[in-house]
Amino acid sequence: MDKFKCLVFSFFREEPEIQIILRPLLECTLSRGGGSVFIDCLDHSHLEQIRSILGYLKTPFSELKLGKQIVLRSPDSIDQIYRIPFLSHSDLLA
Repeated sequence: MDKFKCLVFSFFREEPEIQIILRPLLECTLSRGGGSVFIDCLDHSHLEQIRSILGYLKTPFSELKLGKQIVLRSPDSIDQIYRIPFLSHSDLLA
């Protein structure tokens, strides 16, 4: 498992039900560059699965300031770009 997947699964280590939801991420390749986190999916169907769990990915990526956006890619789809919101410490305490 690459370091970005480990990061996400470690972030939710005490929430096994979320780890189950995140399983489609295991088949992706994750990388980072130019302020973006790239998630390479197997195909369009797999991309849609990952898109449905983006809410879980944005929080750890935001807290660790890994990028400003997530770019979902697959061989049979155009890239889909989603902004990673910056969470301030006061947002985390609420």
